[in-house]
Amino acid sequence: MKAKTADRGDDWNAIRIIALSQSNPLKAIAEFVENGIDAHARTVTITRGREHGEHFLLIRDDGDGVPRGVNGLPDFKYVATHICDSIKRRLKSEGAGDGLQGQFGIGLLSFWTVGDRLTMTSTGADERAYQMTMNKGDPGFQLSPRRSLFSERGTELRIGPLLEGIRALSGEKIQWYLASELRDRIRNARVRVTVVDRLARKQYEVEPR
Repeated sequence: MKAKTADRGDDWNAIRIIALSQSNPLKAIAEFVENGIDAHARTVTITRGREHGEHFLLIRDDGDGVPRGVNGLPDFKYVATHICDSIKRRLKSEGAGDGLQGQFGIGLLSFWTVGDRLTMTSTGADERAYQMTMNKGDPGFQLSPRRSLFSERGTELRIGPLLEGIRALSGEKIQWYLASELRDRIRNARVRVTVVDRLARKQYEVEPR
């Protein structure tokens, strides 16, 4: 599978307006965790770190992963190109801009409030890893295989470099926010959510409040 690019279609202006309306990075992180819970994950791990001078956030879950297409590969194209369709359905049913949290695809837009680039990785039926890359403000996305020694169940989201104001967002603050914002979902799903702050060399378990 060679690397290839695609585009999200004629509805880019609508997508851009919705994405820019999301202003809370902690809300965005909560949406990423909810995507994992929706995919039946038993564990979700959020890692805050720095690599080669670049600050990043890594959200990894052991859920079902990205739904696969007829070819057995993760259907990233569906996720990317149906973002605006999901927005339209939500706006029509719930009113302009309300209730966007938790819709798979829409949550990906929230990475604009966190960093400049999002890379989403999942495995195919061939047990190989594949990834989709989105850049802030760019209607295109890139699909490519990912070199990996082994396949892992679930989905991995990596956001980086982080925006300047997000780099100081501590693991402790992320843990406190998730414990409050997602308390019912975490409790009901019995999912274990862990925040690993490599910069502070600390680890936190998210306990619903």
